[in-house]
Amino acid sequence: MGQRLVVFRVLVVIVCALVLGRLVQLQVVEGARNRELADENRIRIVRRLAPRGNIYDRHDRVLATSRPAFSVSVVPEELHVAGAAEPAAALAKLVDMPVDQVRDRLTRSGGAGHESVSLCRDASPEVVARLGEHSLYLTGVSVLADAVRFYPRGELSAHVLGYVREISSEELLRPENVRYRPLDLIGKAGVEKVAEHVLRGTDGGDQIEVDARGRRVRTLGTVDPTPGRAVWLTLDLDLQRAAEEALGDRPGAVVVMDPRSGEILALASSPAYDPNLFVGTLSPEDWRRLSGPDHPQHNRATTAQYPPASLFKIITAAAALEAGQSTTSDRFRCDGVYRIGSWGLRCWKRTGHGGLDFTAGFAQSCNTMFAALGRRVGPEALADMARRFGFGEECDTDLPEEAEGLVPTPDWKRRSRGEPWYPGDTCQMAIGQGDCLATPLQVAREMSAVANGGFLVHPHVILRVEGEEPRYYGALRKAIGLRPATVQALQAGMNAVVAPGGTAARIADAEYEIAGKTGTAQAPGGEPHAWFGGYAPADNAALAVAVVVEHGGGGPEIAAPIARHIFDTALLPASERPEWNALAVAPGPTPGDQ
Repeated sequence: MGQRLVVFRVLVVIVCALVLGRLVQLQVVEGARNRELADENRIRIVRRLAPRGNIYDRHDRVLATSRPAFSVSVVPEELHVAGAAEPAAALAKLVDMPVDQVRDRLTRSGGAGHESVSLCRDASPEVVARLGEHSLYLTGVSVLADAVRFYPRGELSAHVLGYVREISSEELLRPENVRYRPLDLIGKAGVEKVAEHVLRGTDGGDQIEVDARGRRVRTLGTVDPTPGRAVWLTLDLDLQRAAEEALGDRPGAVVVMDPRSGEILALASSPAYDPNLFVGTLSPEDWRRLSGPDHPQHNRATTAQYPPASLFKIITAAAALEAGQSTTSDRFRCDGVYRIGSWGLRCWKRTGHGGLDFTAGFAQSCNTMFAALGRRVGPEALADMARRFGFGEECDTDLPEEAEGLVPTPDWKRRSRGEPWYPGDTCQMAIGQGDCLATPLQVAREMSAVANGGFLVHPHVILRVEGEEPRYYGALRKAIGLRPATVQALQAGMNAVVAPGGTAARIADAEYEIAGKTGTAQAPGGEPHAWFGGYAPADNAALAVAVVVEHGGGGPEIAAPIARHIFDTALLPASERPEWNALAVAPGPTPGDQ
């Protein structure tokens, strides 16, 4: 008996020693860590997203801002709905969202189930009220005062502004996005994308204490979010509205530029879209339209490529004058067709222009004259001059996407098609047909170069950023290398286009002089593309314009009036401007200008 008692006492001592040792380990050795884990069970960080910086036009008019809204956030590991077998399904009914979408968002929190994730960023008043009514039966769900992106002008300037959307998994992997988490918003297009680092502020948050059911007990601390910085654009809202009004719902683009600085005063692309659609959940109807064959998200001003047609004749004229292959006193004969052996290039005026000098041929856009000039200088000289005017390369503007266009050469044709270059290719190139391709932005820069005396400007849409010195773009302007006499000849020719006898005489204005060039680009699948490029006032240009209407018909009838409406908006008092409908004409037979 005594021996058993001794054994029992020894066992008790051992057990007590083990318990005491464990207590020492938990409270002394691991005490700090355990306290941290306990705090994590009762303390939560609720993020408060920073409002994005505002975007303004050049006259301080708001183009993009943030508006108050309610957001619904959820802590996935704490989500509980009383009486519901599947909390996600019950919550989906309360917030009017598909259950699959709710499940997806709850699992895209990056593996941090104890952190809140945004379930709905712009909850309707009905959803907010419903969640309030059911708050006693919900755990891990919060309704927060928030701010969402808002574009007060709707579709106006959408392709310049762009939009914001949730960050993709691919974007999360990029080094520059290390601050972002799953479901965060990021600029996806336009200025929202290129100025993301400026417009996005620094998020704040609330440190809150919660009870065992995850309900907020009290707020322990708050760090206010820092809003993003504001960005001012070179856009003039009045000119932007005029460009979009005149273009209407016809597919095409308009670029308006200050020819002295390269500041883009208006940039329109049609069809357009409302960037506010991307703030919430896209409906199936909206998604079908945005992804449909009209491609409303496609910025035609910077990425669509068209044959420049007669607007390339400026290049041909410059190449011939610079090479000494023509002078303004030369005379030409047009019988309606330019022949090379059995092959012939027709002039748009089938009966021919008869005898005419250089300026008259320019004004009347005589295909025969320009084909002859192209043959004189050859394709390499044409291509060289086109590149000097900025064709065949990106303009390097501060918008996220841009096409290069195409300046064909004999070597290019041999490499890409395995075919030789024919004399007829040179003739087609000289009048801007064949394989030549250009964007409306490139054409606007071409017009600016003629207007400003022969300098290639750097197009840009960001005027200044809050807290930063404005960037000076004048240093990026470069000389094309034209003789003054060549520039004067080009300017005289463009003046004559918008004068009696010129192809754009119908848009001449008594109050100021317009210089320009019309174009009608043959295109497969329908009517030709209608072009106009020009500047005004002709003697001291304040703005250069490029207009293209896809399958619109003739440049003089369709594109030129759009430019005139924009010039009137910029240069005439509102009381003296004619109504847009007085300038516009319905599409008719294709005119001759090519």
